[in-house]
Amino acid sequence: MRPPTRALCLVPAPSRPSAARVRGGPHVERLANAAAAVLTARGIPTAVAPALQLAGSARDAVGLTHEQRKANLSGRLKFREAGRPPPGYAVVVLDDVITTGATAAACTRVLTAAGVTVSAVLTLLAAG
Repeated sequence: MRPPTRALCLVPAPSRPSAARVRGGPHVERLANAAAAVLTARGIPTAVAPALQLAGSARDAVGLTHEQRKANLSGRLKFREAGRPPPGYAVVVLDDVITTGATAAACTRVLTAAGVTVSAVLTLLAAG
């Protein structure tokens, strides 16, 4: 007998507004929506919650060290109540690339501070 499937909620890591414009919009959110559609079609209830927002004053992180990336995100990554994950879902932060882990850690901190428990962080690839 198969164990019951737990519902998932994907929370996309946000991009800087200027980076999103260059990419034609929030590319990680588009990826999360595509993944949710596939998972749901395979019997895993999946929602997408755009619960995080990055202020436009954040610098491009290319070439920054872990500490510089942390400082760059400090106070600039915000929780969006309108994007709060639904109750009872296992929350997975989704990002496109992990370089130093600063973004994943910051996303987890902001969500936790808003009362959201993060079950996992999923990235497509690792830099380096």
